[in-house]
Amino acid sequence: MERDGVNHAEVRSDLQQTMTANVNVFRNEDGLKQALRDIHACRERYRDVGVSDPSRTFNTDLIHTIETRNLIDLAEVLTLGALARTEFRGAHWRQNFQERDDEHWLKHTMVAWNDGSPELYYTDVILEGEDKVYEPKIRSY
Repeated sequence: MERDGVNHAEVRSDLQQTMTANVNVFRNEDGLKQALRDIHACRERYRDVGVSDPSRTFNTDLIHTIETRNLIDLAEVLTLGALARTEFRGAHWRQNFQERDDEHWLKHTMVAWNDGSPELYYTDVILEGEDKVYEPKIRSY
């Protein structure tokens, strides 16, 4: 059967390449902005994706196509959160921000999709447990 549209695997591969190059543990602003441009290009190409397998059961082509859309969404959210977070924390290392900033960033980054666009918001980190208070620890690489 001939495929009608863009192959999801090509879009996924391009997405994986930019995420590996620009949104890995070691990050900088230019790379994160490049990743966002690449992610938006992947999203645009995904609009023309085609599913070549017509079967209604065990259709792995359809499953992978849907997963690719979800990966695009996740990649965008991850990259936006990394770009907004101007600090070093855990597995998030920013080239121009080498210190953890608990005063401004001891919070969870959340996302809401409004009219098809991701919007970041934040919630408090609760450090009090049932039996003790947890203290954030510094990670270094």
